[in-house]
Amino acid sequence: MWQWDDVRFFLAVSRNRSLSGAARALRVDHATVGRRIAAFEEQLGSKLFDHTPDGFAITAAGQTILNQCEAMESAATSVDRLVAGHDARLGGLVRIATTEGLAHVFIVPALAMLAGAHPQLQVEVMTDPRPLNIARRQADIAVRFARPTDADLLCRKLGDCGLALYATRAYLGARGVPERGKGLAGHTSVSYLGAPSWFNEALAGARVVFFSNSPFVQMRAIAAGIGIGMVPCCLGDDYPELQRLSSAGLTELRPVWMIIHRDLRRVARIRLVANAIAEAFEHNRQALRYGRARKAQALNESPGASRALK
Repeated sequence: MWQWDDVRFFLAVSRNRSLSGAARALRVDHATVGRRIAAFEEQLGSKLFDHTPDGFAITAAGQTILNQCEAMESAATSVDRLVAGHDARLGGLVRIATTEGLAHVFIVPALAMLAGAHPQLQVEVMTDPRPLNIARRQADIAVRFARPTDADLLCRKLGDCGLALYATRAYLGARGVPERGKGLAGHTSVSYLGAPSWFNEALAGARVVFFSNSPFVQMRAIAAGIGIGMVPCCLGDDYPELQRLSSAGLTELRPVWMIIHRDLRRVARIRLVANAIAEAFEHNRQALRYGRARKAQALNESPGASRALK
């Protein structure tokens, strides 16, 4: 008889193509993954993976059982969600997937408010830029800029995040301040690793010389004078070395969504955390959209800013 645990290890290796990647996903050590895969192969009497220079490649035998294993996973997580939906406890673990910046500014302060009142509550905040699968319970709550299309996921808009171009005064003194509508030709820029098209369009004309998937590393690079970068205003305005390019106005407004699987919406501890996060975003809606200390200054100095916000 197949064991669900064996299937979990098989699927983790097939998706991550390495023992170490599967180990991180399953929260075990890589030796355990290797041992479990070897035992599963021995039980089935077939080799499921070939070890290649590019990682673990699934064999023909492994491919034949892949769909069935994914169906088992779907059924198991569905049962898990349905049972969890009747959980009225306020204690236990809640996993949140979000971005590093949103966690820093909004989510951690919201969770701090819960800590004293609910000491049995445990929260895990994951800021890996890779999307986590809510349906598979890789996370209970996601706070993201992208809205998923899965009908089983409930999406609540938390607000709009304003992003603007930032640089240091020394950089602008040496390179000049970009003029509205003339792009960033002649400038160097700091960009997000794997940035979506709208992010790259904001830096059009500049020569990208630095990439990072961390907003804090990006801000440190901008503050070091490497180039111009686009940063959420709620982060950039708190960085004293950075100057918002108010002449360029607000570059982008990106909606922020909270995502929960519909089967988990009545789990007491998940609802408790979700409500705390929603209240924090509502309370800080203006800071999310316009930034903090320099909100009024940026709006007054930029004649096109109010139009960009509509």
